[in-house]
Amino acid sequence: MKKVKISIFGQEYELASDSPDEAINHVYRRLKELQSSYKTLYNEVSFDELLVLMLCDVLEREYYFEKKLVEILEKTRIKIKTLEGEGTK
Repeated sequence: MKKVKISIFGQEYELASDSPDEAINHVYRRLKELQSSYKTLYNEVSFDELLVLMLCDVLEREYYFEKKLVEILEKTRIKIKTLEGEGTK
């Protein structure tokens, strides 16, 4: 485990992580993007509300990625079945 430091709107956090550097770098990039997106709300809502909004943004994005992945897997499964059927003819 390595210690990872993150900053969210000036609040510093130190976490232990066993994630690869590539994943940690992705988290840093996404946090930077989210902070940029929600910068206008920083002075309008509480910090906790801001974190909840950011979390919901991430979870919504995860939902759409998962939905798209399931669609791709289903299309691939159908294509494989079709190709297997053609191979027996």
